Amino acid sequence: MRPKELIIKAAKAVGALSLVRDSRWRHERLMILCYHGVAVDDEHEWSPTLYISQDQLRRRLNALRQGGYNVLSLNEGTRRLYDGTLPPRSVALTFDDGAVDFERRALPLLREFDMPATVYLTTYYCQKRLPVINTMTRYVLWKGRKSGVDIAPLLGTSGPLRNEDAGAQFKAFEAFVAHTRALEMDADDKDALLGRVAERVGVDYAAIKSRELLYIMAPESVRNLPRDLIDVQLHTHRHRTPRDRYLFQRDVRDNIAVIRELCGADTTLEQFCYPSGDYDGDFFPWLRECGVQYSTTCLPGLAHRGADPMLLPRLVDTMNISDLTFEAWLTGFAELLPRRREFRIDTDRLAPTQGPMPGARNI
Repeated sequence: MRPKELIIKAAKAVGALSLVRDSRWRHERLMILCYHGVAVDDEHEWSPTLYISQDQLRRRLNALRQGGYNVLSLNEGTRRLYDGTLPPRSVALTFDDGAVDFERRALPLLREFDMPATVYLTTYYCQKRLPVINTMTRYVLWKGRKSGVDIAPLLGTSGPLRNEDAGAQFKAFEAFVAHTRALEMDADDKDALLGRVAERVGVDYAAIKSRELLYIMAPESVRNLPRDLIDVQLHTHRHRTPRDRYLFQRDVRDNIAVIRELCGADTTLEQFCYPSGDYDGDFFPWLRECGVQYSTTCLPGLAHRGADPMLLPRLVDTMNISDLTFEAWLTGFAELLPRRREFRIDTDRLAPTQGPMPGARNI
């Protein structure tokens, strides 16, 4: 057990977690939980920071029920946060991207527990019925890690290019991206190339695609989501955040157009999630011009009334977070413990911004 978990365990033993959970301080805060994928097969073994198992999600929802937490829709939660009318132990659930695994693995549990959730839908691969190429490329390289074959001839690189470990897989993934960009490949061309890579490393790509692993939900699936339980909100059209106002807003407005086509022209779209947790202060006025009032990050914490509504924190739940640590975050106790915040330098702007979260989907 890690030192921080030892502290949490001792605090729980003396009742400190319960005291914080029931405090006025916690009453005035909203815990927004973030999920990316709920594994259909072995995705959580491949990327435990991006996918969790269905069993783990069940334990989380049960912890919310057993702990007496008020699970609100994100729209209600953010409104009542800034109105100062939150009920005790408030929590909101969010799922990024809108993948098929949400429909197949998360939605049945949300129905069972009768808990509302927000799906931040990225819409390009909703309409384009292909897997999310960059994510699938990393998955295929991982699946074929025991092949030992050289894939350099397929990717136009000199020297051997294998995928036997994480470092080699990342190098091969970078070579795949560079090759497709150099040849200006479209999504269909990338998919065809990935099929050849998969064949070379001994992965049955057709079987993976037949199960729609790493796909975004189809338009009809989005239309059929239960509106009394699931709210669909903005995540950009192509899961990217260009530092150009016109390009950024075009992606957001394309996202708005597709969601309103699927969910109704009168759908209120005022919630936004930064793809890969990547944000910049310039985005805030650009988003407001598109009608966005609230935006969530991947920075851990509980949202409070004084928080910038364009920088709302969320706890990204992963396979690496123990049940004890999860409980500490729900109560608010973990928020009071010291932690490090990591930043990257955006070389284009020479200003610190939050970097994409590990394992995040890139389209």
